[in-house]
Amino acid sequence: MAGGSRSHNKIALNIGFALHSQVKGTSCDVYMRDVKLKIANKRSYYYPDLMLGCSKNEPEDYFISQPCLIIEVLSKLTANTDRREKLVAYQSIASLREYYLVAQNTYRVERYHRLDEKGLWHLTVYEKGDVVEFSCIDYQLELAEIYAGILSV
Repeated sequence: MAGGSRSHNKIALNIGFALHSQVKGTSCDVYMRDVKLKIANKRSYYYPDLMLGCSKNEPEDYFISQPCLIIEVLSKLTANTDRREKLVAYQSIASLREYYLVAQNTYRVERYHRLDEKGLWHLTVYEKGDVVEFSCIDYQLELAEIYAGILSV
């Protein structure tokens, strides 16, 4: 979504910077909103707020089709799409291990984590004081770091 709030941008940057620092020098890369996500089996494209891709087998430079994790920062306009349409679409991606929904106005991160190849997913909700797990890259990030600099929280 173009024209997001400053809080939306700051949250995405906080997470993106932390993930980038963690994967620097590895085969993984962090991508932000301008890189498309291609969902081949649905013939559709999305622009997630953040993606982490660890596959060097991506066929083109303009999209990712094999992300390990996807993060969406919620807004009033996108929350329903992020929770329904995108959740279903993203869960169809074989390489995806984690999908995060990050609230803007409160300390809350929802993590959908793939349990197995049969399509079972588990939801974990993180709130103020918690540490968010990123098992895709064996990393943890405090919620306080995600929301650093957000005055309204």
